[in-house]
Amino acid sequence: MIISKKERTYTLRIAGRDYTITSSDAPEHVRRVAVYMDRKIAETASSGFVNRETASVIAGLSMADELLTAQDDNTRLRRELMQARQEISELKHANK
Repeated sequence: MIISKKERTYTLRIAGRDYTITSSDAPEHVRRVAVYMDRKIAETASSGFVNRETASVIAGLSMADELLTAQDDNTRLRRELMQARQEISELKHANK
């Protein structure tokens, strides 16, 4: 059974422009995402990119890099956890 979350409409100000989105995510999560995106664009723009579109694309690339790095770390840590669990299981069997 699929339980659908109620969608809400949000107006977010990012890089000086208002965007209206619909999301079923919690309001605090939506706000955090918008603040993070706004901050990334501002950081990019302050480093010499004056064009909003270019700053947005560079910020998006930076965020995609962060996401993919975090996913790779997550995969590696899950693999290490599985290996540690296997080793613990083997040690338990060896000590019986």
